[in-house]
Amino acid sequence: MAGIKFSGLASGLDTDNIIKELMKAERMKVDKVSKEKIKLEWKKDIWKEMNSKLYEFYSKQVFDLKSKGTFSKKNAISSNINAVSVEAGSNTINGVHNISVTQLATGAYLNSQKIMDTDTKVQDGKSVIFSISDGAKVSEITLGEKSTIKDFVDEINKAGLNIRANYDNTNQRIFINSTVTGAKSDIIFSDIDTTDEKSFFENLGFKVDLNGKILAADAKDVDGTTSIGSKGTNAKYTYNGVNNLESDSNKVSINGLSLTFSAKASDVTINVTQDTEAIYDKVKEFISKYNLLITEINEKIGADSARGYDPLTAEEKKAMSDDDVELWEEKIKKSLLRRDSTLSPLLSSIRGIVGSSSGVNTSEFDYHYLSDLGIVTGDYTEKGVLHINGDEDDSLYSVKTNKLKEAIEADPEKVAELLNAIGDKLYSTMQDKMKSTSLSSALTFFNDKSMDKKVEEYKDSIYKLEERLAMVEKRYYKQFSAMEKAMQMMNSQSASLVSMLGGGQ
Repeated sequence: MAGIKFSGLASGLDTDNIIKELMKAERMKVDKVSKEKIKLEWKKDIWKEMNSKLYEFYSKQVFDLKSKGTFSKKNAISSNINAVSVEAGSNTINGVHNISVTQLATGAYLNSQKIMDTDTKVQDGKSVIFSISDGAKVSEITLGEKSTIKDFVDEINKAGLNIRANYDNTNQRIFINSTVTGAKSDIIFSDIDTTDEKSFFENLGFKVDLNGKILAADAKDVDGTTSIGSKGTNAKYTYNGVNNLESDSNKVSINGLSLTFSAKASDVTINVTQDTEAIYDKVKEFISKYNLLITEINEKIGADSARGYDPLTAEEKKAMSDDDVELWEEKIKKSLLRRDSTLSPLLSSIRGIVGSSSGVNTSEFDYHYLSDLGIVTGDYTEKGVLHINGDEDDSLYSVKTNKLKEAIEADPEKVAELLNAIGDKLYSTMQDKMKSTSLSSALTFFNDKSMDKKVEEYKDSIYKLEERLAMVEKRYYKQFSAMEKAMQMMNSQSASLVSMLGGGQ
């Protein structure tokens, strides 16, 4: 055998090298199974990536295509954006809506007069107990004998109410604000009925009258002999002639409109129209993603054969450059979904649905196929890629009449019906192909369970073959060892015979 060395001992053979050469032939069985396992693992990884793209297309573009709300977007324009801003929901009635705002929603607030810094003691020698309410919840606060402005502010903020307090160092004032708006938004201090409590609030910069009522600057006083504070207000507005409407917030939802009030105003008009540009953009987005997907699928199932290429063993890689190894493996990977028995029929189903009749009766404008909207396939070499006639971003078809825009402008609801119908068919078909089976998991287009099982079978086969290799190698060493012993015995007997016959004289 090539490369066999002869050296020493009884036989003069290089036993280790002989066994190594013999084991190469035995190892070919292990290498064959290992290569099949590697190819299957590569195929599974490629399918995982393809599955992610298919699922993303299904859950985003196809879902949007079948959803009625996708093609019901509205434009809403306010005649006075500084007073009333607006967003229109898909169920908003097209036309003119009239709004007048007579009062904004406000929150309650209390502001003190100028006082010292936050470390100044406002109560010395006596503790103070009082209650504070936000209109829905009451919290009792206790401050110790040497309480400071900071203690007062901190305790309010820790009370768990819709009220926040802050001491402004620059202006040397306490600002207390509710965090919500509306007539039920309150800042009410109660149990202010002792000389100590009145003195405490006066030290905080609030003027308190003989009845325990705060006379705070910029505050709306609350009537009562033992309560002090302020209240918020509701927004008041008129919509399409309906008067005396109120809201505890300046964000109002009415008749499909989402309004935000920023200032009082009268006779504000809201003009609502169909957002035809948004509809067009959604169709264009679907077609773009569809084209990318089917182009990639076509590349995978139509890839060149990699016959004669198998994953490389460690020894084979040593004989090649890194770049050559990468090119070799890339050649194999590109071919692994060639004529794939799952991907090919899936592509046929998708293309068939997109190109078939929607089943929708739109006789007035005759919209039954995407082609009726000017969405057409190109040259046969493109294998199903779609184009929008007249679209400015399609260099080959931009000169044609844009029937899609014309159709959307003429009757967006009928266009939406056709698109929804096609989307429904696509969605249900792809959903059905992702059902869990004995071969595949849910939300999966390929037989991942089957592949996992096969990989484990390959691993088991490799383990058993490796065990057999170890036994074969052990047997070879045992056989060569026996041969060496036999030859040593023969050599010894020969030497003895020569000696007996006088060969040594």
